[in-house]
Amino acid sequence: MRALTAPQGRNTSQGFWWYQSLGWSFFAILQLLVLTTDEALSLHTALPALLLGVLALAGSLVLRSFWQRLRQCLIGTASTLACWFGSALALALLLDVLHHSLLTVLASLWPLAQGMADAQPLGARAVLLLPLYLAWSALYLMLSRQQQLQQAQQLQLASELQLQQSQLQSLLAQLNPHFMFNCINNIRALILEDPAAARRMLAHFADMLRYQISADQQVLVPLRTELAVAEDYIALMQIQFEQRLTVTRQIDPAALSLLVPKLTLQLLLENAIKHGISQSATGGVIALVVTVDPSAGCWQLMVQNSGRLQAESAQGSSGTGLINLRQRLALLFADHASLSLQQQADTVVATVSFSGPPLCHNITAPRQQPV
Repeated sequence: MRALTAPQGRNTSQGFWWYQSLGWSFFAILQLLVLTTDEALSLHTALPALLLGVLALAGSLVLRSFWQRLRQCLIGTASTLACWFGSALALALLLDVLHHSLLTVLASLWPLAQGMADAQPLGARAVLLLPLYLAWSALYLMLSRQQQLQQAQQLQLASELQLQQSQLQSLLAQLNPHFMFNCINNIRALILEDPAAARRMLAHFADMLRYQISADQQVLVPLRTELAVAEDYIALMQIQFEQRLTVTRQIDPAALSLLVPKLTLQLLLENAIKHGISQSATGGVIALVVTVDPSAGCWQLMVQNSGRLQAESAQGSSGTGLINLRQRLALLFADHASLSLQQQADTVVATVSFSGPPLCHNITAPRQQPV
């Protein structure tokens, strides 16, 4: 959270001093222009204006400190208005007295400056400073309020992101046991039947497990990474199903760098094999299709398998894996991604549609602390 708010504070402080210098310099220049309409610019005319500009700038810093302290107290609207007018009036009177006193002291030390003191009667500058400080305070309060709202929004977004990361970590944690138990059971069944196939299956399983529990906890990965892991999963399943499983691929190269939730392809392939291929004695075909429509800014990832759509899947209850994927799509893409299951002739089609980029490109799941 500190990294989020520190740059904001530096930028705000720099902006304050920039506007302070610009505003009060303009005030001093404006005074000089007004004074030179009656007589030529000289030390006699310039010194009182410059002195008032310096005092006015110092007074605004006093006002800033006053409002910063008052901001820590809970006061009502009426009290705020009273402080707004009272502080501006008190400061304007104080600076008017101070300005007149400094010129009087200067005149006593330098007789030629007596004319400057006589031209600046007591109370003459308070009338000018009062509306300036009223406007300055109103502007400062408005900008401070805006800054507080921005900081509150940033804190809220940071809190929501932390909650989102925790939810994603929980969802990813659900996938590991689900996947591991299936693979371990398959390897156990193959050990006695075909030890060589069991060893190959174990090697692919190790590669996939390494991907799932790697130190890199990115929850969004490029499609090319998902495809590489999907090939391990396909090879693992083809050892088990042999000739009963055929996989075709049709991938648009433009999609390879696009981001998808981690383990998306594995879940779709696992669902297709579990509810489609494994239900048929003769097996079937799985088609992996990725299409991109650059003109519309959308793309689709489809896994098609031979078989019939189960009743519970058609009604929206499609198992832990796909429910998990739907939840992660909602967290990462909001309304810009969706998952659908459809029956098309003798083929079940699972489609993940993306109509926009993820909400955040670098979301990572928080690492679990050792027990």
